[in-house]
Amino acid sequence: MSQSILSDDLYQPDFPSLGLFSTWFGVVLIGLTAVLQAGQSSRGGYWAQPLVEGLKFVLVALILASLFYLPFRAERGVKWAALPLAINVGTLIIVQLVPFSDLWETLRFRWRISQYEAVAQMVESGELMPGESGVINLPEAYRYLSADNGRIWVETEGETTAIFFFTEKNAPRNFAGYLYRSDNAPPQQDDFRGRWRYVAQKQAHWYFCISE
Repeated sequence: MSQSILSDDLYQPDFPSLGLFSTWFGVVLIGLTAVLQAGQSSRGGYWAQPLVEGLKFVLVALILASLFYLPFRAERGVKWAALPLAINVGTLIIVQLVPFSDLWETLRFRWRISQYEAVAQMVESGELMPGESGVINLPEAYRYLSADNGRIWVETEGETTAIFFFTEKNAPRNFAGYLYRSDNAPPQQDDFRGRWRYVAQKQAHWYFCISE
């Protein structure tokens, strides 16, 4: 037949099976990496550490397999043949370079800042008063703001008020959290008995601090 149609003329390459597997594998690895980094402050993500490290080795194997896959599938379209390689390299870049812990910390602070500020205002107005040890047990509605069993620390010096909300506390000098200072000055060594190895200002009066 003069109008015979060759099957090759109708060929449309399917989504490569290696690319499909790489996509789902990438989603799982990125998700576990995010959980691991986000849970480091509370130790909640430590269970994911060996699993993530093992999956990274699998990812390297997938990248090598994608390189071998490329010349065998190039005749069906270079873009489709290169898709698994692009997916796996993209996954590697994300898990190695994206700072999930920083993103989670920023998101947590932005989500709760109005509650943090409400507590700071109650402390400064005298509605919440610290005990002799400088500790305040937060009201039930605000206890989730501090990982130290709902307790915050308060220090005063002259007209300056400083308040510390815990995001983690592993030992007397090994802790992290948000520090509020009414004078907007950065925390000094030994404020709240801290030995600060990391201090980052989140906004005016507020700092994220890690001790030891």
